[in-house]
Amino acid sequence: MTIVKLSLSLILLCWLTLLVQPASAAEPTCAADARITEVFDNGATWDMCWESRIRENLVLSDVYYTPPDGEPLRVLSSARLSQLHVAYDDSDVTYNDVTQYGLGGGYLLSLTPQDCPQGTLLDVQTRPALCRWRTKADTGYRTSTSSQKTQSLNLFSVSQVGAYAYIVSWTFYANGAMEPGVGATGALQRSSDTTELPFGRVLQGDPDTLWLSHTHNYYWRLDFDLGQSATDDVFAETRYELAADGTRSRQVDVYKTEQARRIDPARQAVWEIHENAQPDSAAYLIEPVRSGHRFERSEVEPYSDYDFFVTVANDCERFASQNARFNPDCLNNVLQFVDGQSIENQDLVVWHRVSFHHVPRSEDQRHMHTHWDGFMMKPRNVLAGTSALLGQPNTAPVIDPLTPRTNKVGDSVHADISASDTDDDVLSFTADSLPPGLSMNSQGHIHGEPTATGNYSVSVTVRDDLDQSSDTFSWNITGSEPARKRSGSMNLHGLVTLCLLVLLRYISQGARIVARHQTVANAQG
Repeated sequence: MTIVKLSLSLILLCWLTLLVQPASAAEPTCAADARITEVFDNGATWDMCWESRIRENLVLSDVYYTPPDGEPLRVLSSARLSQLHVAYDDSDVTYNDVTQYGLGGGYLLSLTPQDCPQGTLLDVQTRPALCRWRTKADTGYRTSTSSQKTQSLNLFSVSQVGAYAYIVSWTFYANGAMEPGVGATGALQRSSDTTELPFGRVLQGDPDTLWLSHTHNYYWRLDFDLGQSATDDVFAETRYELAADGTRSRQVDVYKTEQARRIDPARQAVWEIHENAQPDSAAYLIEPVRSGHRFERSEVEPYSDYDFFVTVANDCERFASQNARFNPDCLNNVLQFVDGQSIENQDLVVWHRVSFHHVPRSEDQRHMHTHWDGFMMKPRNVLAGTSALLGQPNTAPVIDPLTPRTNKVGDSVHADISASDTDDDVLSFTADSLPPGLSMNSQGHIHGEPTATGNYSVSVTVRDDLDQSSDTFSWNITGSEPARKRSGSMNLHGLVTLCLLVLLRYISQGARIVARHQTVANAQG
């Protein structure tokens, strides 16, 4: 009995000891030589694991971001380039470079200190092939809605596939933003002796060769695991739909099932991955900015119709295309992965495509400059300055004081409406009941020429991404309408004026004649 009591006491003591043990710090779990940790001047930290695979080459995992004076936030379970799809305009040849050849192994180039002058070379197997470097604070990035100056950590490697060299890059900014990218350089690869074909260009110094145009389609696979749980992330799409009156309304859809989405610049859509369903939870926003080039060949490759996919994580779903080549029991492409499965309380994977249509130019011979493509992932509710952070609600913008205005019909008008926003959000302006002939752009600039008199009450509205404010002012347009050109008979006023001018001319001439005769008569007398 004593032994039983002693055993129970030891079990209870062990249990209590486990309870009072401090929780282990949130950090990547990998060997020291596979871990990258970068601490910036502002106190922020990026921490992650890396490896090089034969197919994808650089694969990042357990990616954590710690904001200044904050706690570590797990952002990504894994991140990689999952396909490099190249399609030629003559539809004769399509390459899937990641699955057909690979970006690692023998296709991965060794780097020299000259290739990485401001950084450190990391070895892949036994040779230097990954450059790690940190930029200064006077660099940064720009998107369609903002620009930021901040330090960053950059990782890049170079793979030679055929005539092309691909620079695969990942940039992690001190403010929590992330930017994957690919730079395509090297030399042109495919050509034709039939120079009349409409699929490319004849280049300077080579009149008998048509170099074929083609599209590079880059597919990234991002397994988001925001926060402590991998199965509570939420996917939302925000659009700014254009109404008939020229204004835009904000619409937000939170999706419950797997999705395949297309970039439509007219709808100004952005995508967000949230840590959970709470409105103030940490999130990352993906704002598509490279939508001018797109490749579509749905009759052969249906997945090429879409640019953005959200699926439930599945180890079997590794590559965006030709997936069954290495996983025979799995589906073959990313569109097939989107099969209506619920994404609620599931581990979410985002697939994003960016395309570049390369029309050959003379300067591409023999060594072309690097064509860069990629996208930004910006943090929301992560930094203390984020407007939607808990305890720091969004503040509506305020229109600067408006005063009455007066102009005449036909005046050339250029006027600016301004506003302030304590959150430094991007603002857009609209106006109602402007005098005819005037219009205002989204930056608040009014321009045009008034065409009608009257006293107009103008309403101005300024919006950020969450709230709006409005104000009014009066605009008085004076002056008569411009006279219409007349043909045919002259009006009465013009006729009288003409008659008086003719009469005065004859009176003047008569007076000169009388004076001349009087002078002659006096001389004869």
